[in-house]
Amino acid sequence: MSGQETKEVSGARLESPAWPTAADRALWDSLSPEEQRALIALELEEAEKSEPAESASMDDLIARVRASRR
Repeated sequence: MSGQETKEVSGARLESPAWPTAADRALWDSLSPEEQRALIALELEEAEKSEPAESASMDDLIARVRASRR
C-alpha cells in the first residue's frame, strides 16, 4: 500500500471479519468516505501481515461450530 496516504481512523476496528454487526454498520456510517478508505487500507495491511489461517477440513469446522453452540 505504499504511496497511499493513510488517514488516522482513531483506532476504529470492525467487530466481525465476515459479516457486519450493528456496531460495525454504525461505525462505518459515522466515518467520512476518506476515513472509510483509510480503515479498509488498515484492515488489508493488517491481514497481509498476519499468519496464514490454520487449515481445517469441513468436518472439523462443522464440529467446532456445533461444539460452540452447546
